[in-house]
Amino acid sequence: MGDREALLSNDNSSVEMSNYSDFTINSEVRIILMGKTGAGKSATGNTILEREVFKAEVSPVQVTKMSSKESANQGGRMISVIDTPGFCGSFTREDMKLHITECVDLSLPGPHVFLLVINLGARYTAEDVNIVKVIQELFGDGAVRYTIVLFTHADQLGRKTLQQYVKESQDLKKLTNSCGGRYHAFNNQDMRNRTQVTQLMKMIDDMIRKNGGGNYTNAMYKEAQRKIKVKEKKKKAVDTVLKVGSAVGTGAAVVAGGVLLGVTEAVALPAVLVGAGSAAAVGMGAKYAVNKIKQNREEQN
Repeated sequence: MGDREALLSNDNSSVEMSNYSDFTINSEVRIILMGKTGAGKSATGNTILEREVFKAEVSPVQVTKMSSKESANQGGRMISVIDTPGFCGSFTREDMKLHITECVDLSLPGPHVFLLVINLGARYTAEDVNIVKVIQELFGDGAVRYTIVLFTHADQLGRKTLQQYVKESQDLKKLTNSCGGRYHAFNNQDMRNRTQVTQLMKMIDDMIRKNGGGNYTNAMYKEAQRKIKVKEKKKKAVDTVLKVGSAVGTGAAVVAGGVLLGVTEAVALPAVLVGAGSAAAVGMGAKYAVNKIKQNREEQN
């Protein structure tokens, strides 16, 4: 088994928090911090480990440039935290995929929990929703079983409860529900408040127990990447047909009834219109598109 194959292999090792866990002592809990730039990931990592190990400061630019890992022994158990660069609107999907690959490498043999960090002191915008969507797509549908939403700047709540805050946003309600209703809040300005960390670790332990003591696996990661590749190939197949249709002009004929067999399944296509008297061109275009799809199938096999 190569390094990549072993990267996220299932780890059935157990974990324990000395006061309340049933898992075996001296095992490791691996935590990946994900989220938007400025959400407070580095400060959250420092709070969890109870020491200043990640660079956390107020800045108009991104502070964390690369993923990094720090660990601490707490209650007889090794806690490992992987901090990641914050995602922002200027990031491309490839940028995000690169950073995700880096943090996954550091989490070998795979994370037990993804902490999706959100700053409750700032508005939850459409950009935030899109970033979360891309993160979830890159890790795959199975990742939500290992995800906890962690809100920072809990001191901003005032007299409002965290539950009340979440209920005010349909997007946040949808997000937290997708993660099994698991969410928590930190005040990173009060690192000495260990109750907030103990409560988070209890939530993590409960989640790990529910997941059978395992971690996010290589199979889950590979399946997510497979779906992404299939989606990209299907899009290329559709683009190919549309380009062929555009090349023969405009008119009123429809190629293949608007439906063409795609890379792995039937793909409904927009009507490809061609000029009158161009039946031969239509046939040639359809044949070319079919050949392209056959080629895609052969490459996939």
